[in-house]
Amino acid sequence: MVANLLNVLLGLVLVYSAVFRPTLFGDRPTLLFAAAACIAVAAWWARRSDHHPWQNYTNMLLGVMLAGMTALQLWHVPLTAFWIQFSVGTTVAILALWAALYRPAQVPT
Repeated sequence: MVANLLNVLLGLVLVYSAVFRPTLFGDRPTLLFAAAACIAVAAWWARRSDHHPWQNYTNMLLGVMLAGMTALQLWHVPLTAFWIQFSVGTTVAILALWAALYRPAQVPT
């Protein structure tokens, strides 16, 4: 659950920086690469404790994709940078919050 909450915060930071401070990650691709790696590692850590780990598998894939986009230096096109960072941040935050809060009802036996 802690790793999911970490991914929620990382996703919100990505969305915040895409909307309000685009130069935060735009001028520092190593910081964006580190955020992508943290998303992937936190999702890998969280998948063991979740009831359905598909949310964390998706977040791992999004972290790897964000790291790949950063490594390919696709950050020079501002519109592409905004939409990739915004969509990855939103999706990671929603799926991690869902994974953190979802607990199936226990059926009495």
